[in-house]
Amino acid sequence: MSTRLWFAVAYVAIQVGRTAFVTVVTWRHELGPNFQRIMAWETTAGALWLGGGFADHRARAVLWLAALAAEYAAPWLGYRFPGLGRSTTAHWTIDGSHMAERCQLFVITALGESLLVTGSTFGDQEGLGAGTVAAFAVAFLGSVAMWWIYFDRSAEAAATRIANADDPGRLGRSAYTFSHVPLIAGIIVGAVADDLVVAHPRGHMTGGTAAVVLGGPALFVAGHALFKRAVFGHFTTARLLALVALAALTPVAMLLSPLFLAVPALAVLGALAGWEVRGRRARTLTVAEEAA
Repeated sequence: MSTRLWFAVAYVAIQVGRTAFVTVVTWRHELGPNFQRIMAWETTAGALWLGGGFADHRARAVLWLAALAAEYAAPWLGYRFPGLGRSTTAHWTIDGSHMAERCQLFVITALGESLLVTGSTFGDQEGLGAGTVAAFAVAFLGSVAMWWIYFDRSAEAAATRIANADDPGRLGRSAYTFSHVPLIAGIIVGAVADDLVVAHPRGHMTGGTAAVVLGGPALFVAGHALFKRAVFGHFTTARLLALVALAALTPVAMLLSPLFLAVPALAVLGALAGWEVRGRRARTLTVAEEAA
């Protein structure tokens, strides 16, 4: 059996298997109809995943993209399915604090893996020159900046908000299920960029390298902006300015070396992290003054 088919079978077994178990044990429970709708969607997506496992390259891409689209569209549609009706977010009785903690651990894991990849690439270099060392420092500081942006205040405040929400299912869907997708993607793309920059800090700039060096931070900032919008109900000016600054680097990206493009990208993340610190201190000072 091919690797792609092993992947499809394993993935479908996990997704459909666990949903089938919950569907059976909640059949006569008030949550039963909700899990029956989820089961219908998972079975439909599962058929597409398995079909892709048997298909050739082009057909497989189409089938797997359709399966992925089905899995992500289902929650937005309330798992509406013919003959089974539709669920609302009120039906999703999640533990908000637990979900927030799981997602925070996911972010930590992604950042940790990116550092491992960068460290491995750094260790494989022969004759560590100033450019390689500088590239590794930029990569490390970039991960620190992402960690700071996410955890300085918003992670804890969002966990408190969802734990006390009247409709934690809505926040869980919007803030933690969907908004974290571009956020985690940004960390992964950033890790690819770090690997390329550490390996060739002064090498020839390619379109792919420029795309990941700027795209990683942009995806992360956009994901975090969507996360804060879902939780707190507004976009922050600082994140919009950060995205504008990263976009402004695009016209000159091909004129720079990988390292000298990574430095201003890091500066954008560092400025956003500094803004978070400033905002937290200002809020703390305001609370202290009001208490006095």
